[in-house]
Amino acid sequence: MRIIFICGSIEPGKDGVGDYTRRLASELIRQGVKVGIIAYKDGFVESEEEVNQEMEGIQILCYRLPVCLKRKERVALSKKWIVSKNPEWLSLQFVPYSFHFKGIPFGLGNELKELGVGRKWHIMFHELWLGLRSTDSIKFKVTGFLQRQIVQSLRKKLKFNVVHTHTKFYMNELTRINFNPKYLPIFSNIKFSQSHNKDSFVYDKKSIVFVHFGSIHPNLPIEEFVKELYLYSQDINNKSITLVFIGRSGTELKNWEKELKNYKVSYQVLGELTNEEVSHVLQKADYGVTTNPVFVLEKSGTVAALKEHNLPILVVSENTKPNNGTEVFLESCFFQYSHGNLSDFISSKQVSFNLKVKGIKEVSDEFLNSLLI
Repeated sequence: MRIIFICGSIEPGKDGVGDYTRRLASELIRQGVKVGIIAYKDGFVESEEEVNQEMEGIQILCYRLPVCLKRKERVALSKKWIVSKNPEWLSLQFVPYSFHFKGIPFGLGNELKELGVGRKWHIMFHELWLGLRSTDSIKFKVTGFLQRQIVQSLRKKLKFNVVHTHTKFYMNELTRINFNPKYLPIFSNIKFSQSHNKDSFVYDKKSIVFVHFGSIHPNLPIEEFVKELYLYSQDINNKSITLVFIGRSGTELKNWEKELKNYKVSYQVLGELTNEEVSHVLQKADYGVTTNPVFVLEKSGTVAALKEHNLPILVVSENTKPNNGTEVFLESCFFQYSHGNLSDFISSKQVSFNLKVKGIKEVSDEFLNSLLI
């Protein structure tokens, strides 16, 4: 089988969808599939380039096109490269903001249609459109309306043979607009590592360690949560609490640091680390923290990494819910934070947590099998 993936950017460590695509591609190549990747609007290159990127010892052929290209030139170059590789499948890794800086890539369907003549189309919806939460603003809802029209246009123009997404919530939304989506679970973006070159994280072994991995979402009860961390630390003997941040936390980190300093709760910001270093930190932690809303937990590679390292996970998220009334049931490894329940989470130790995370090999097998049906 021959597959060309199409995503926005493929810059290592700078684009979550690009990282996902590269890891999936490497596993498919390991299994004998011929794979290439087009970075259709890559903001990290200034001219077109064909390069090999390495992932876990596998070389992946990537064709990177800069954002500055004119539409006709972008389509012509992409088409020429695709024809030279002659894939059976084109796989669109879709996030609206990967293909337009405002998230409204009008005309994308027409462009891609020119690339796929005589080939089968697959799409993975990593994200859908704005306006799906009960707390979303009018601006978000208007943008979301336009994004939904673009998604429907993609369906009509490309006539996808297989549609995947990572969450049950997204599946419901896609079904509403006449897609026939299949569920493909996310795999951990961090492999469990037995070895490490250095101690990325030095901590007091008497400390209870919470770790947050990845981007921090906005509109959270930060002060309330940090205050509870402080109060809990005052109630326990010979123990302190440390909150560790790893990965690209984003601009919200400063708000957390302000409250952590205010309540004198110990914390460390470790930033971006290697796979081995992240795994080492997660192995030392007692609990994971995520700020993803409950109904999109399934799509987070960082959440999958916390699960992969067998951590009970505290969900400290915005008080929002799906607009469509979808009911969300938490897996046993998750605990939704609300005012006053931190001690319940810690004391419970989540004894029912024993979930197996699907690895990259299992997910890639599911992906391939869905294309063969």
